[in-house]
Amino acid sequence: MIRYLSALLSIAALTVMPSRTMAQQFNLSEQAAHALIGVIAHEIGHAVIREFDLPILGPEEDIAEDFSVVYVHKMMPHRAERIVIARAQQHLLDGQHAAKFSEYRDDDQRAYRNICILYGIDPDKYQNLANQFNLSGEAAANCRDFATELARSWRRVLRDLWMDEDFRISEVGLFVDPDPRSQAFASSEVFEDAYGLLAAIDWHSRITLSLSQCDGTASWSRSRRTITLCSDYIQRFQDQLRDY
Repeated sequence: MIRYLSALLSIAALTVMPSRTMAQQFNLSEQAAHALIGVIAHEIGHAVIREFDLPILGPEEDIAEDFSVVYVHKMMPHRAERIVIARAQQHLLDGQHAAKFSEYRDDDQRAYRNICILYGIDPDKYQNLANQFNLSGEAAANCRDFATELARSWRRVLRDLWMDEDFRISEVGLFVDPDPRSQAFASSEVFEDAYGLLAAIDWHSRITLSLSQCDGTASWSRSRRTITLCSDYIQRFQDQLRDY
């Protein structure tokens, strides 16, 4: 991760760097920070699909969500379980039901599918995860079956997209708004890893991660080549997960 941090510092001219004083005005919980990494991985999924013109053979939201689990397992094995659990808990706390013709799944389906995928990728490592969420029997067998195929498929897609270790990272950017919530996330222990998720891909042109003061959620814009995470969304995760 040192090379990713070096890349971050090399683009300081384009960045409002985190302020310790501002960050201290908002105490972001570890659980909220982990869940937000899951969100960023999801948006990276959208960016990968669109920037590299991957076939969309199903709802793009499902593809991006599945990607997020596979990707954090690959890139952050030391944090993957905490990230997936935190994001699943947030989905369950949201508890939203998708409209009839929505591309999205119900939040509880998204939560349990993420647990299923991570467990299925490495059942021995994540048996405690399965126990925690009462995943067993035929359901667990199904997870072991389809998650293995899913991970293999993404491995084949990504093998030609990695940034070469010998090249200087120049196609990723970072913007952090002076909002205390954005500053707190950018100053958190886990943020360097989150930024590394973006820097690991050999993008065609600059992709920017923007922690912005806005009242939306999170999104990928192909026209601006920007992943935006709104400060109000950070607040929402903090409010939901502060006691977990």
